[in-house]
Amino acid sequence: MHEILKEILEYSDIRVDAFEELFNDDNLDLLDDCQVVTLQAGERFISSDEKIDTIWILLSGLVKALEEFSTGDVYAFTKFPAPEVFGEMEALADIPNFRATLITESKCVFITMPVDVYKNFLKNNSKYLYKRTHIILKRVLDEQKHLRTFLMIKSIDRIKIYLVQNYRLYAKDDFCILKMTRQQIAEETGYAVKTVNRVIKRLEKQGLLTVEGHRIIITKPQYEKMYESVESFVNY
Repeated sequence: MHEILKEILEYSDIRVDAFEELFNDDNLDLLDDCQVVTLQAGERFISSDEKIDTIWILLSGLVKALEEFSTGDVYAFTKFPAPEVFGEMEALADIPNFRATLITESKCVFITMPVDVYKNFLKNNSKYLYKRTHIILKRVLDEQKHLRTFLMIKSIDRIKIYLVQNYRLYAKDDFCILKMTRQQIAEETGYAVKTVNRVIKRLEKQGLLTVEGHRIIITKPQYEKMYESVESFVNY
């Protein structure tokens, strides 16, 4: 077994299966150009407009994508759980720079690969290229539909969707504690802090969450009730 595979298989939550065509026995020489990179939560590993020299393949963990504007405003527009590939869409479109800033939301394990090596593999492996193209196109179409839907809904429902998504990501034993500031929620939803404060207070009055200091606590019954109120938007 290649040393790279031995290293990544030391982690119990690695998602190598998603890239079986990439890491099968016929392509082990590909791993000679790869490295295993482990990052802790809160580390920026890609900056918007940075030249793409490396493809980052996320095998474990959660990554947050940020849109950074010249005004200094920052908007966190989505989160990516493993498995995921960063730099792939740009590489396929011959775009030389990353389009967004990426920061680890949790401890993450990556395999990195030179972009030219990855592009060459795509060109010469039709099965893998088809699989990745299917994933990319489905995501793009889903995101377009999400955007059209989000433009039509109220701030309270958009923040409910945000909380539902975070419950799904972080709940343990039917209980979720979100340790995040109102500023962080504002950045990740695109609303002003004043709006976020107003909505959180309203949701607490409705019994859909509990606020303790800077913590937002959501139980499973609260999550289910919140989800039910926005189900038509979540499952589009």
